[in-house]
Amino acid sequence: MAFGDVNARIQGVSEFPADELPPLWMTFVSFHNMVVLGLYFIALTSYAAYRIYRGTIFSSRWFLKVLVWSIPLPLIACQLGWITAEVGRQPWAVWGVLRTVDAFSTNLSVPVLIFSITLFALLYVMLGTLYLFIIVKKVKHGPDRIGPADVSDRSSDGKEMVTV
Repeated sequence: MAFGDVNARIQGVSEFPADELPPLWMTFVSFHNMVVLGLYFIALTSYAAYRIYRGTIFSSRWFLKVLVWSIPLPLIACQLGWITAEVGRQPWAVWGVLRTVDAFSTNLSVPVLIFSITLFALLYVMLGTLYLFIIVKKVKHGPDRIGPADVSDRSSDGKEMVTV
């Protein structure tokens, strides 16, 4: 797949010079944690779809709590993906062309750097605060009320259902 030829030789990690290898432990751990979270999301969504199909999604407080506590996990998975991509490409900014040690600007002064980092940090703090505010507001509001016309009193297996 990498070369468009199934017979192409793929170079192993042990065949690269040591100064061209990325930090393998951090890349490995961040990638695998991202994959584990992805599998967790698939399982969680599948189970939620099953409960919706059965008409019992709102009758399980523990599962609803799991859903609420899972809200920040996609953001963590996204950050793990960025760690994998950025750490995994080290020591290259552009593979085989530009090393990260040579990719920095010599024209950037320290005050300008501090100012831009501070602005980015403030932007992230503001966005994170807004995100948490909206999530907390939605969680406190709870699910929308549904009427008897929207939900039958019994599930497909004849058991009583809890109407919210």
